[in-house]
Amino acid sequence: MGTDSLDLKYRALAAVVYLGSKRILLQIIFTFSNIILARLLFPEDFGAFAVVGFATTFFLVFCDLGFAPAIVQKKGRVYLEELKTAFTFQLFLIVIVFAVIYVVSPGVSDFFNLGEQGVRLFRIYSLYLFFLPFKTTSGAILERNLDYRKLVIVEVLDVFVASVVSISGALAGLGVFSFVAGGLAGHFFGATFYFLMAPWRLGLSFSKKALLRLAKFGLPYQSNLALGLFWGPLVLLYLGKVVGNENLGFFQFAASLAVLPLAVSEIVNRLIFPLGSRLQADKDTFRKIIERSLVVVSITTLPLLAIALASAREIIHFVYTDKWLPSLPALYFGLMQTSIIAYTGVFSQLLLARGRAKYLRNMALVWAILTWTVAPPLISKFNFVGMNLTGILVSLSGIWLFIKLRKEIEFSISKNILPYFVSATIAGLLVFGLLRVLPYLFVSLFAAVVLGFLTFFAFVMFFARRAFIENFRFILDLVVRRK
Repeated sequence: MGTDSLDLKYRALAAVVYLGSKRILLQIIFTFSNIILARLLFPEDFGAFAVVGFATTFFLVFCDLGFAPAIVQKKGRVYLEELKTAFTFQLFLIVIVFAVIYVVSPGVSDFFNLGEQGVRLFRIYSLYLFFLPFKTTSGAILERNLDYRKLVIVEVLDVFVASVVSISGALAGLGVFSFVAGGLAGHFFGATFYFLMAPWRLGLSFSKKALLRLAKFGLPYQSNLALGLFWGPLVLLYLGKVVGNENLGFFQFAASLAVLPLAVSEIVNRLIFPLGSRLQADKDTFRKIIERSLVVVSITTLPLLAIALASAREIIHFVYTDKWLPSLPALYFGLMQTSIIAYTGVFSQLLLARGRAKYLRNMALVWAILTWTVAPPLISKFNFVGMNLTGILVSLSGIWLFIKLRKEIEFSISKNILPYFVSATIAGLLVFGLLRVLPYLFVSLFAAVVLGFLTFFAFVMFFARRAFIENFRFILDLVVRRK
C-alpha cells in the first residue's frame, strides 16, 4: 500500500486510542451483563451453554484455513480474487460443517446429559457459522489497514446487541436459551456491520493460485488453532463430562473473571500483529514495539491481577452473590495463569508478525500433549480446580516463545517488567491487609481497591519514573509531530 513507517506509527497511535475506548465500553457491557445474568441464571445454565459453546468451537476450526490472518499478514497487495476465494471456500466449508453438526448433535447432547434441549441448543446456535465469512473477510480488510475506528464501532455494537438480547431472554425466563439468542443476534448484526464498514465486491469465485498464496501462511496458522482444540475446547468438554454442568458453570464463571485483567494486553496483541507485520523488516523499530508492549502490559495488567487476587472473595460476595463462592479457588489459579498469558500473548503475536506461524504450531502441539498428560489426574483429584492447575503448568511452557523471539530480536525483559511487578505486589498486599481490618462492607472493598491502585502508581513513579516518562514522551512526540 506504500504507507511509510511514520504514517504507520500515527495510525498505530490512533488504533491505541480506539482500542482503548473499545475495551472500556466492552468492559462496561460485559461487567453489567455478567452481573445480571449471574443473578438471574444458575451455574448449570452457564455449564450447559459452555458445553454447546465448546463443541461448536471444535467444529469452528474446520470452517476456515486461516485466510483472515493471511490477508492481514500478506506483504504485498491484496487482490479481489483472493478475497472472493477466501469468502467462497470458507462458505463451502461451513455448509459441510453445519451438516455434520446437525447429524451429530443428538449424540453430543446424550453424551453430556443435555437431553433434547441440548440438541436444540446445538443446532440453533451453530447457525451463527453462516455469518462468519462476512465478518472475517471485511474484518481482515479493516485490520490490515489498521482502521480500528470502524472495527471498534462494529465490535461494540456486536457485543451490545448480544448482551441486550441475552439479558432480555433471561428476564423472559428463557434460561440457557438466553445465551443462544444473544449469540445469534450479536453475530448477525456483527456480520452486517462489518460488511457495511468494509464493503467489497462480494461474489462467489475460486482461484487455485489465490488459495495457495493465502494457504501458505493460513494453513500453519490454522493448524495451530486445530492443535489448540486439544488444550482448549476438547479438554474443557472432558471437564464437563467428568465434573457435570454445575461444576463446569463454576469453572466458566471463574474463567470469565480471571481474564478481565487482560483488557489492555488484548489491545496490545490486537495491534502489534498487523503493525509488526508491516514493520518486520526494521529490526530496531520492531525491538521498540516489543519493549513498549511489555511496558504497557506490565503497567496495566499486573496491578489488576494483584488487586483482584487480594479482593476476589469480597468481589464475589458483594457483586455476584454467595452462590458463586465455590468458584473462588478456580478464580485464584485462573488469575495466576492470566499473569503468564499476558506476556506469552505478546510474544506469540510478534512471532506471527514475523511470519513464524510454525513456531505457534509447534507450541500448540506441546500444549496439547501437556494438557492431556496432566489434566485427567488433576481433574480427578481436584475436580474443576484441576483444570486451572493444568492451565498454569501449560502456560509456563510458553517461555519457549520468549526464547524464540529473543533469538530473532534482542530486547530487554527485566526493566520492562520487574519494577511494575514489585509495585503491584505491594499494592496487592495493602489491599489484602485493608480488607482484613476494615468493616465487611462494599464501601470498604471500594476504598481498598482505590487505595491499591494509587499505591501502585506511586511506587511505579518511585521505581521506574524515567521509563514511564520516556514512554509518555514517545506518545506525546507522535501527537505533536502529527500536528
